Amino acid sequence: MEDTAQAIANLTQERWEANAEYWVKVIRERRDRYRTELTDAAVLDAIGPAGGLRVLDAGCGEGYLSRTLAAAGADVDGIDACQSLVDAAASYPSPEGTARFTYASVDDLPFEDDTFDLVVCNHLFSHLPDPTDALREIARVLKSGGRLILLTLHPCFYVEHAERGASASIPASQYFTSRGIEQRFLVDGLESPSMVTSWLRPLEFYAGTLRDSGFVIADLREPHPSEEQMRDDPWWRRGFPTAIFILLIAELR
Repeated sequence: MEDTAQAIANLTQERWEANAEYWVKVIRERRDRYRTELTDAAVLDAIGPAGGLRVLDAGCGEGYLSRTLAAAGADVDGIDACQSLVDAAASYPSPEGTARFTYASVDDLPFEDDTFDLVVCNHLFSHLPDPTDALREIARVLKSGGRLILLTLHPCFYVEHAERGASASIPASQYFTSRGIEQRFLVDGLESPSMVTSWLRPLEFYAGTLRDSGFVIADLREPHPSEEQMRDDPWWRRGFPTAIFILLIAELR
């Protein structure tokens, strides 16, 4: 099992390295409307005032959320297991001294216990074959009473090509197991060079693993387009055929 897990981890890392330049372009040109018009606002609303907080942006990618939080007065560390994305984040101008970027796995965080007030996992957990170790590490580096903001694909409804209008029910035989969806990203007409696997697990897995790691779920939200967006914009009617995202706010006991 360990060899299999390591092989999956190696393949995941290779694919993200292959897709790094693609994602830098998508993010910096603001081409991902799911983020720019929906999930970014949902995450920032869940975070609330960030001034004075010590924040870990786990799975920071090219660093846009870290920079946003730093500009709001937070002291931010961003980590990612893709070296090319960390390099892109570190080389991009950000508020001096308040956003640092490190190559690291969320399964083995290079920080002392009780370091952070807040950990944000923005579009990260669907890329972890098993987030159990990650949640334990996040709990370790969070201060008592610290918060975890976790935005990921909705395990109840997300299916292959949901962003392209696909909608289907998920039978129980698939829902209650770990399932991987392999596909290329397609954002604003741009297709990623490499495949990627999105991992989904049932809600009871997330609830139980958070509980076992010392968290209490404080809120559960499902970011979705407004009535006006769905009525006035055919892009949203086509691209949001079902609930795609879930946002969990958890507090460390």
